[in-house]
Amino acid sequence: MEILQLQYFECIAKHENVSKAAEELHVSQPSLSSSIIRLENELGTQLFDRNGRKIVLNNYGKYFLSTTRKILNLIDACKISYGHEIPESKISIAFQNFNERVLSLIERFGRENPQVSFNIYGSTLNEPFAISSYDFLIGNADARLSASLKSFTLEERGYYVLVPRSHPFAQREELFITDLREEKFCFLRNEKGDFERAYWICIENGFIPHCIFSTNVAYYKLHYLSQGMAFGFIPTGWRETYSNIPALKVIPLHGFGHMTDIQIFWSEEKAFSFATQQFLDYIKQHFIEE
Repeated sequence: MEILQLQYFECIAKHENVSKAAEELHVSQPSLSSSIIRLENELGTQLFDRNGRKIVLNNYGKYFLSTTRKILNLIDACKISYGHEIPESKISIAFQNFNERVLSLIERFGRENPQVSFNIYGSTLNEPFAISSYDFLIGNADARLSASLKSFTLEERGYYVLVPRSHPFAQREELFITDLREEKFCFLRNEKGDFERAYWICIENGFIPHCIFSTNVAYYKLHYLSQGMAFGFIPTGWRETYSNIPALKVIPLHGFGHMTDIQIFWSEEKAFSFATQQFLDYIKQHFIEE
């Protein structure tokens, strides 16, 4: 079955006359009749009741006409070139990790395309997401997600460690996770008792961090650490927020490879709208250029 056959059928059904349809479509009557006969053979039933030169849609033909028009309308709606304005659409994005650059690009894309709106959901604790509920997910390269997801690396990054200015480590320009075995920490922790990813990075490197303060609110973590009473970990995206706190020094933490790289994920099984594809291209372009 071809789109052209559907277009021919819709035109004949509109006129209930092959001659008039052939004239409108600028095709010969034999070609038009032959196309409809092939369509009926594919469907296994007739679409018209024929009486001499007169043709009238039968009951199945009326049903098939309504379906055909839906298909043709959908095809017309998709005939938009990249040079045209994006139609009204909503894009949903889940953030496992805060990322200032992505948020800035969302704002810029929204200003340039005011007919597109965004639904943003965030988590500071890398809690699991039902990716099928969103168009995109922003997360770490080591996120345990479905194998059917595609991804694009937005930025290579790692963690920083927040060191009290009064501590001797504040004189260092870089630290390794194993340097921190004996220190006291502040961590984010959700209602289920699960710690943020940095806690488990310590475990993976051979020690259980001594947590003296935990909270499920990022602001409370910031407030506690700003007193200079404990060490803390932050991903690259939070560096600017903590850099101006007098009681803390923000020091790069090394040794994690690319597992903390920030990626944008999307499902291969979910059909993209024009707007979501345009947004993905926009994100890729800007991260490549910057």
